[in-house]
Amino acid sequence: MAARNQNGKWFAISIIGLVLVIVGTLWITIIFPALAQIPKGYERTYYSDGTFSVLNSDTHSMDSFPVEIALAQKANGTKDGAMLIHEKSTVVNSATGTDLSAYYGDESTLAIERKTLKFMPAVDERGRTGYWAPPMGLSPASSFAIYIDSVNEPLTATCVKSEELQGLKVLVFRVSASDVSLGTNPQNGLAMYSSTTVNLTIEPKTGTVVDQTAVATTSMDMGGNKVPVLVANVGWTDATVSDMVKVAKDGMGMLFWFQAVLPWLLIGLGIVLVLIGGTYLIRGKVTR
Repeated sequence: MAARNQNGKWFAISIIGLVLVIVGTLWITIIFPALAQIPKGYERTYYSDGTFSVLNSDTHSMDSFPVEIALAQKANGTKDGAMLIHEKSTVVNSATGTDLSAYYGDESTLAIERKTLKFMPAVDERGRTGYWAPPMGLSPASSFAIYIDSVNEPLTATCVKSEELQGLKVLVFRVSASDVSLGTNPQNGLAMYSSTTVNLTIEPKTGTVVDQTAVATTSMDMGGNKVPVLVANVGWTDATVSDMVKVAKDGMGMLFWFQAVLPWLLIGLGIVLVLIGGTYLIRGKVTR
């Protein structure tokens, strides 16, 4: 009877070990990928500052003024498998306090695939394509096509350098394009073009953008010459950079514990229990 009880105990230990191995495997393949998606309650506001230079039609020179920009994003449900994110940008002349959003702001609803972070053009109201945000697991050799608003299309981001920001090891990816057609100006029918350079400072493991600067030039074709009519030179504020560094560090902690430690701890402990239980079951049979 005692031998049977012992065998039952070791059999139960083996079963527990097997369950732990299964749970650890499911965690890696199903549970963690679900946790790593855009949260359904996503909400964030990014603040930028810089300067706008606008062509003065009377003096034919560029008038420059400082601006503050707020880009607010908030999850707004789902549709056909896409997460909908309402996005609104407001622009204020920081010298005068004048709201310029009617001229330079924007508002739309994005349709994003939660796992891949890519736009779903069949659902997106503007048919946007490419990545909405950088993917996880980047390296200096990585590249990805991210949607850039100033040119209305995705552009390829490539790594240009690595550096350290507020104690965080980051990669700087650059996106650049020249004279991308924007169609024609609805008021005068002249062809419009955009040239842009965007620098994305990214924590590579999580794919979190921790800093961003951009220079975008909108030009108009006047008699065969591309004349700049708007130059926007902006970057995230120090406060937004600090906030995003914290987000990246929190994300790295989640990756460490929930992707690296927890599942492999479960699998390792499960294997040990299976081996212990199996060994004692075999020994029990031999002794009989």
